[in-house]
Amino acid sequence: MRHFLIGVTVIVAVAAAFVVGGYCWFSCTLPPMGRIERPPARLVAGAPVNPDGSPNWRARTLIDLAAARQMIWDHTPVPYDAENPQYRAWAVQGFAAAEARAEQASDLGGYFYTIAAYINGFRDPHIAVNVTGELPARRWPGFIVSQQGEAAKIVYRDANDASVPPLGAKVVQCEGKALAALVAERVYPFRYNPALAAERRQAVTRLFLDRGNPFAPPPAQCRFEIEGRVVDAALNWRALPKPEEAWTAEYVKAGRGPSAPWGVSEVAPGVFWIGVPTFSSGQDTAPKLEALIAEVEKKGAAMRQARSIAIDTRGNGGGNSTWADRLAVAVFTPEVLDRFAPPTRKEAVDWRASPGNAAYWRAWSDEMVKEFGAFSMQRFQAVFLDWQLSRSAANDPPLWRLGDCQPAASGGMTKLRPRGPSPFPARVYFLSNGSCGSSCLNFADQVLMVPGVQLIGSATSGDGAYMEVRSEELPSKLAALTFPQKVSRGGGRGSLEVYEADVAYDGLWSDEAVRAWVMALANGR
Repeated sequence: MRHFLIGVTVIVAVAAAFVVGGYCWFSCTLPPMGRIERPPARLVAGAPVNPDGSPNWRARTLIDLAAARQMIWDHTPVPYDAENPQYRAWAVQGFAAAEARAEQASDLGGYFYTIAAYINGFRDPHIAVNVTGELPARRWPGFIVSQQGEAAKIVYRDANDASVPPLGAKVVQCEGKALAALVAERVYPFRYNPALAAERRQAVTRLFLDRGNPFAPPPAQCRFEIEGRVVDAALNWRALPKPEEAWTAEYVKAGRGPSAPWGVSEVAPGVFWIGVPTFSSGQDTAPKLEALIAEVEKKGAAMRQARSIAIDTRGNGGGNSTWADRLAVAVFTPEVLDRFAPPTRKEAVDWRASPGNAAYWRAWSDEMVKEFGAFSMQRFQAVFLDWQLSRSAANDPPLWRLGDCQPAASGGMTKLRPRGPSPFPARVYFLSNGSCGSSCLNFADQVLMVPGVQLIGSATSGDGAYMEVRSEELPSKLAALTFPQKVSRGGGRGSLEVYEADVAYDGLWSDEAVRAWVMALANGR
């Protein structure tokens, strides 16, 4: 019986593959590129120590740096992606610069920021490194800064230190440099992407947080504008106040702002609020998403006849597009989404085939059984990906094309938003704080094509050409690398293409301030 069920699973998965999009999944033959040589692994030990037993940070940095590049070489499209040659160029050139910086690594901060600079240099939101150890304790200069429009203002301060500039003071420059120049020098090489609006805001806030980066010391002196006066002052860096959780909440509020609260509520007569902070699958989030979508399905007809619907995506960086598709249907109905669907395109994705990627989907198929059932489309697709990536790993090139054999050029979808009246009485607001990427952007691709829907708050995030991430721990076990498995061809959005806000918000991104602003819009003020 077990073998019969396995056979049925594979047959249904293959059938499902042909149904989705009507793609020709087996006939595409990519031109051979010749085997690309793997970079040499110069060090193999995981966590070397000095003769006295202390960590050898230089060696650990070089080992994990080489391992990170090896993962990118072995499991991502980077080495074989002729359409995005900047990735491969950085994989080589950026690595050389990182090796030189690694010679200065003498602690965990030097280790992490060496690797972070290499990974951030790809400028792709789906290539990231996260430290699992403890970086040096956070320090601040007694104030937190928020970028609001063109001004960087102090929005929180140490109330016990009279020498700290007051709330509302503007930071004009530091160490003789404009803040934009200082951020470019000391923040962007290691964190954030200046091409994205939300990350530009967060980078200014981050300039005034010290995390022990030896390559980017915190500013020592700044110039402030206080009630029309210009004041120069030395910064007194200190430990964070206790409890740190309260300080962190203020720091988050000043930069990106808090995530949307879960759930569906009628916040005023005829004004409905849908909070969806993530589309990620998981034991904690799947039940919340299921409950939220069920509630929207229950109230959807009444919402569409009401005054306003606010879809709050603050903090939503994506996840599983199945949840995004279901929420879009629940809010707008299949008929409306079909009527206003963007033009079809000749699209494809090239999956990097490797044994490691295949194993990931093998494990993922078990997770899909828990969330969607043993005979769900999601489980069948994971089984099918495992099979295809396993059988294609020895190909030249080791890529498997899913979609049209001759995809179109990418980009331009964000310029196709229609004008005209909404298909139902309620005015719909898509609230973004700039975090919306990946599956959240796929959600935006559907709902922002419906006439009358307004994107408010901030421009969305933007996806790189690369998608579908997984993570692996680096040899030292001090950090983990997140990397993508596929590259888009002919997609509606080009690399880092964003939806610009119809109505922009330039205040403090606290929950209270943002909600008041949205309610003013809903009330026509």
